[in-house]
Amino acid sequence: MLAAKIAVAAALIAWLVRSGTLDFGALKIFYHRPALLVASLAVYAFTVVLGALRWRLLLRLAEVHLSVGRALQLMLTGMFFNVALPGNIGGDVIRSVYVAREAPREKRATIYVIALLDRLLALVGLIGVACVLTLARGHAVWDSPQLRDLAIAVLVLTAATFGGPILLLVVVRRLGSRLDGWTGGASRIGKVFAQIVAAVRLIAANPKTLVGALGLAVCIHLAGIILFAVLATAITGQDIAVSTLASVYPLGMLTLVLPISYAGFGVGHVAFDQLFALVGLTGGATVLNAYLISQIVPCLCGVIPYLTLRRQAAPIDSEIDAS
Repeated sequence: MLAAKIAVAAALIAWLVRSGTLDFGALKIFYHRPALLVASLAVYAFTVVLGALRWRLLLRLAEVHLSVGRALQLMLTGMFFNVALPGNIGGDVIRSVYVAREAPREKRATIYVIALLDRLLALVGLIGVACVLTLARGHAVWDSPQLRDLAIAVLVLTAATFGGPILLLVVVRRLGSRLDGWTGGASRIGKVFAQIVAAVRLIAANPKTLVGALGLAVCIHLAGIILFAVLATAITGQDIAVSTLASVYPLGMLTLVLPISYAGFGVGHVAFDQLFALVGLTGGATVLNAYLISQIVPCLCGVIPYLTLRRQAAPIDSEIDAS
């Protein structure tokens, strides 16, 4: 499966290069304009720190308290796994396993649910920023057929992304302890469902923590959109406003998580090229390429905290399956 994803990514990128749509030479911008390289690294560091703080905040729901240094160590290790060691073992799983090892057994289900919640809040933050920035443009969006279609897509995504989780939390809070009776049981599956329900109930009982974590996610995505707009302007020479990319950026980023190619390479490039064309811009694939490389290459630095973690036993199959 992994080999097939890599093959799809390679084929799409080769096709984009041959057609002149993707220009790897644009990466020289980081050499000719070192301020852009510094800005990219600063955004990467900002993302790592706020991501670690968000995860650390959410872990408090399970009464698990990590130091900032430990959270950063595990966050960098997880990002290293996501980039350098592709496969079915995600970085979120790895860092959650290390935390679960040090926590009481009854808290482990909540720790694993929090890993999923962390990803969900990142998605909600991305769509929320896109919605606000898109609506802020007012009539400029609705007067253009292309922008109007993108705006509608963003609004639909916003409704689904916010509505689903909010409805789930309301239902869980309303039903309360009655869920325990419905999901309980002596079987292994019954116990697993009971643990998951208990974790969701715990999360639903702490909305302030969720709002704080969502705020951190919003800050991360704002930084990403601003950097993307700066790179787009520098690489293409077009005057591109942040608000213009607000409806393009989230839709394009969502294509990166589609299980078609490795890390969304190729598929994301094609998507951004088409999305840029919808708003009258060019060079979407080239801009995404520069953006991804500027944010992915630094992830390799995660090998340093990973090597420090190797003093501990590496996660085994049973722990990964449990997560």
